[in-house]
Amino acid sequence: MRPYLIFLLSLAVAAVAQESLRQPVPLAEKGALEIASAGGNALSLFAAQRAQELGFASAAVTLYRELLTQPKVDRAGVTLALVTALIDDGRFGAAQEALDGFVGLKGPEWKLRSGLLAAQRRDFAAAESAIAGIKLEDLPEADRGWWLFLQGVLADAAGDPGKARGFYEQAESSAVSAMAKARFMLAREQARLRMGAVDESLLEEARKNMERLQGRKTGYSFARTYAAMLDALGRKTEAIGVLQRQLLTLPAGEQAERDDFQMLLGLIAGAQAGPGRAALQSLLAGGADPVKQRAALRVLAAGSTEEPLRSQFRRELDDLIRNAPSHPALDDLLLVRAQLALAAKDYARAETDARTLLEKFPGSPRKAEAYGVLTASAWEQLRYRAAADFATKARDELSGTADANLRGELGVLVAEAWFRARDYSNAADAYSAVLRDSPPGVSAGDLMFQRILSDIEGGQLDTALQQMSVLSADPRFDPINRWQAEWNLARALQRTNRVEDAFARVNALLDAPANGGELPGELRARMRWLQARLSLLAGQAEETLRLVDALKDALPEGIEQRLRLDVQSSVELLKAEALFKLGRPEQAVELMQKLRSDYARSDAAIYSIIIEAGYYAEQDQTAEAQRLYTELADKFPDNQTYAPYALYQAALQAERRGQDSNLEEANKLIERIARDYPASPMVFYARLKQGDLLRKLNQFPQAQQAYENLVNNFQNHRDVILAQLALAECHNAQSVSDPNHAERAIVLFEQLRDRVDAPVDVRVEAGFNLGYLMMRRNQPARAEAVWWRDVVVAFLLDTRLADSLGSKGRYWMTRTLLEVGALYEQQANYDRARDAWNLIIETGLPGAALARDRIARLSPANS
Repeated sequence: MRPYLIFLLSLAVAAVAQESLRQPVPLAEKGALEIASAGGNALSLFAAQRAQELGFASAAVTLYRELLTQPKVDRAGVTLALVTALIDDGRFGAAQEALDGFVGLKGPEWKLRSGLLAAQRRDFAAAESAIAGIKLEDLPEADRGWWLFLQGVLADAAGDPGKARGFYEQAESSAVSAMAKARFMLAREQARLRMGAVDESLLEEARKNMERLQGRKTGYSFARTYAAMLDALGRKTEAIGVLQRQLLTLPAGEQAERDDFQMLLGLIAGAQAGPGRAALQSLLAGGADPVKQRAALRVLAAGSTEEPLRSQFRRELDDLIRNAPSHPALDDLLLVRAQLALAAKDYARAETDARTLLEKFPGSPRKAEAYGVLTASAWEQLRYRAAADFATKARDELSGTADANLRGELGVLVAEAWFRARDYSNAADAYSAVLRDSPPGVSAGDLMFQRILSDIEGGQLDTALQQMSVLSADPRFDPINRWQAEWNLARALQRTNRVEDAFARVNALLDAPANGGELPGELRARMRWLQARLSLLAGQAEETLRLVDALKDALPEGIEQRLRLDVQSSVELLKAEALFKLGRPEQAVELMQKLRSDYARSDAAIYSIIIEAGYYAEQDQTAEAQRLYTELADKFPDNQTYAPYALYQAALQAERRGQDSNLEEANKLIERIARDYPASPMVFYARLKQGDLLRKLNQFPQAQQAYENLVNNFQNHRDVILAQLALAECHNAQSVSDPNHAERAIVLFEQLRDRVDAPVDVRVEAGFNLGYLMMRRNQPARAEAVWWRDVVVAFLLDTRLADSLGSKGRYWMTRTLLEVGALYEQQANYDRARDAWNLIIETGLPGAALARDRIARLSPANS
């Protein structure tokens, strides 16, 4: 996309539930705009690691696989994490398949996982070969425990239990948290169950040893070995029976042995139901070893990923947390329950458990994960400012080189959260910080674009210009991101009446590229198109014609064919627009007809219909304009961008003719947008216009319903405040005959006036209407307070907010001052009336002539 609808649809395109970070940019492939949210990817990565740590390996697998579908992630790192999660989930074939599909350097991390999978297959020679030459320090901290664990497995296989025990203990000691230690202990038990071939003679020997040493420590060990052998031979029921009998006869003082028997019974029988789940629950609730209790928690979590077990597990956790407030694993219990609540979108419970963990366990190593839950909850509810704060705290809790990449990812999340919260100053600072050390898989070019866009959206255009100059010299600033940044900057300068500055900047870049380096060919072609576009916006239509002809003759040889066609068709349309500006409409129309023939389904050809219709609309030929707009929608119904926009414009042309039949025709066109393009961002604006049409038709109940539907169904839309204002005005209009509507209008106007996140223009309009409603209810004192204190003082005499007044806000401010002045005049308070009307003149508001007439009308006796 897409050269033309940018100025007209920029608000609509940005108004989806979770707003795209990029608005349409001309001469850029659609895929260049469909950039996955780097912040969202960071949140998913953090969530996957948290799920894996807590035992929800299958959930982690899902998240990692979703991440791998995104275009810009650390594919190597995520693939290795996926392999680990699949191993945790016992899906060894899938883990091997994922490892075999790995693309990248097969270094120590890849070889370690290859060795773990080989050991699981009991191919110990292959496992030993895989990790031969790998030293502990070659691996990241997160993998070192697994290297030690694999050494233990190999020692076990070699018949050296003492050496194996030493490696297992080192692996557990290397764990950074109690749950990580439990993970290694659990892996050791699971490895024991995956023993090699067992024959009947070995089984019989184990049985005899168990019976001979019944009641002794060694006998308990033989009993567990015997049960594991039975399980290996497929005799699971017998294995379960052996373990249950041992538990029944175990003396009360043998708590450590009871823990071991319950853990083995849970692993053999399974955590889904029956004796296995009961054993794990008993171990979790009353075990003697907190590490084994956490291991039981992991197994129960892994076995409770689907309903109804997930709800049952949550109820079990509720009971345990309520009845065991001093449980040694309470922090993990709270975190697991918070994770379950988050998955169920029970945000209040998730946040309560996370906050409880932070309050009760200020030194817990789980604080980062708790802040992660709070971050995810805030992000999913679109509370981006809170998400930025929690993600910052989560990042601060992470330490060590093992977490370096995750800290970088969270830095990206923080920056994006500030951006989505529209706190562009903090966003700019956060993007600058993460750019200094961008994490793997995150495009530095994307971050640079967002850095500049933060300045643009924050109104800091001079800073954006400086940043553009600095970042343009960075080779990581790829041509596509550079072009999108240049376009957005030029568009912002144009919006603030600085077209000449934008034009001068582009001219300078094309005449003398920064640092003496040539612009890449495709970027140069795009910039030359922008140069021609800006010349037209600067009112230099003759220069536009010259630049267009020069660009057609100077397209670089090597540019991609699609871009070449886009540029060629786009310059023809620019030329037609220039001809319109020069008062040569016949030539313009003729050129556009040729464009539609030569580049039949190009964006330029389709958009030329909108340009032509716009010309007729400017000439008040509304019927012809409407015909062309409707023709576009009829000819190109599959164009999800232009067709709904054209229908909307057609409705506006019908509305302009003003008769009831025209308004009804406009309403039908609006309905067509909603019916044929339900996912279009134009639907919100079409429905908003529909409410306005219904009000003009005096169908206020229907208009009210239209506005209420918008308020209820587009709660997170950036312009939902406009629907709320229209709804308040609709109630206001109906309040003449129904006092209930007046009360509702007052509530809505007060809410809008006081909303700090609402545009100043909306707040001023709401304040005016609120005061006017008070006057109609014969409450002049309340009206005066609203108009003077809550509107004039708040938004005009406060220079900071006065600078934010747009044209509509200035109009409503003038009306406010006229009305409050008239109120003072009625009260014979002529000095205050004169002061109010003088403010219109002194502050340059519209209506100065009317204000002077009113001042002059005051008799000399009242002066």
